[in-house]
Amino acid sequence: MVVRAAAVLLIALAACTPPPSPAPVVDESEMGPRYVSVDTMPGRPPVLREWPVMGSLLRISVWHADTARALAAMEAARAAVFRVDSLTSVEHAGGEVAAANRRAGSDSATVLSPWTADVLGQALAISAASSGALDVTAGPLVDAWASHRARNTVPTQALRDSIAARVGWEKVRFDRATRQLRMPVRGMRMDLSAIARGYAVDRAVEALRAGGVASGLVDLGGRFRVFGVAPVGPRWILGLQDPRNAGEVFASALADSGGVAVVGSYEHFYVAGDARYSTVFDPRARHPARGVVAVYVLAPAAATADALASALYVLGPEAGCRYAIAHPGVEAVWVRDTGARGEKEGHDEALDPELVVITDGLATRLEILGEEPLEDKPTPCSALLQAH
Repeated sequence: MVVRAAAVLLIALAACTPPPSPAPVVDESEMGPRYVSVDTMPGRPPVLREWPVMGSLLRISVWHADTARALAAMEAARAAVFRVDSLTSVEHAGGEVAAANRRAGSDSATVLSPWTADVLGQALAISAASSGALDVTAGPLVDAWASHRARNTVPTQALRDSIAARVGWEKVRFDRATRQLRMPVRGMRMDLSAIARGYAVDRAVEALRAGGVASGLVDLGGRFRVFGVAPVGPRWILGLQDPRNAGEVFASALADSGGVAVVGSYEHFYVAGDARYSTVFDPRARHPARGVVAVYVLAPAAATADALASALYVLGPEAGCRYAIAHPGVEAVWVRDTGARGEKEGHDEALDPELVVITDGLATRLEILGEEPLEDKPTPCSALLQAH
């Protein structure tokens, strides 16, 4: 589970001038660093629209000869995203997740709509496969740490232990066939924010394709998905930002299609005593996760990438590599934490490739960038696991 700043990752559309937006645009200065960019190159400007939603900015870019048809499809995609928001947000009193939270500890079940049931089912499946590294019930734990973060203190072990009864994905009672959800413990709180934006992106892409759009990308607060033929082929080019330096790209990766998400903590941490604590939580340990500063995930769907970005951050490179090997189609990049303490300061030196671990499927698709050829290379999962 992760406490995210609104949009840890944003799409940067290179050399494209957007048309007037049909809705107010969110101030990107408040939305966090750009951890990933998509290089579309000049020559084929997309039809681009933007809307604020889910505490972030929804950006839809499509390449289509018929602008009117493209705009109609984009409107359907926007509607899909807003629908996911209304169903899954804990802030919407009329939403299904909010209703389920109010009924926690009672005998009442919440019957979920097909979309909410789908996104919850996906989240619980990843929770099971990751041994609880992703936990949609970690809200009480996150709240406890947040209150102490404001005072630069750490919750006591006794307080964290007292929360344990209200946290645990395995406590959730969910029947996929009837779509009935129960949370048996009073005070339990479900939060689907670690997967809902990615799921909304997937539904938007589905709407675009149904509307006749064959190529484009959808970005929602940094969870995004590319589909169809890249504007300048043969593949989409992804730029991965150095997690220590806003605006500095340390690597590029090639993708045919699919979802991309990132979890990064270097910009989002607090210091208590002599220790630095990230805002990415390991719900199993009831403590902030340690060992990495950023994880980038590529997966067939945006919901999968979104949820796995949190889970693989918590698992770390070794256990995360084992997960990726067991789940074909999942690729990831981990940037290890050096343990250095500081206040969001930049670094002049390039990111050391020895700090980077990549899944083997990225070996021929990812390049560490530098002014001069680099002798050191990222560590592939196969080598890491062989060494252990």
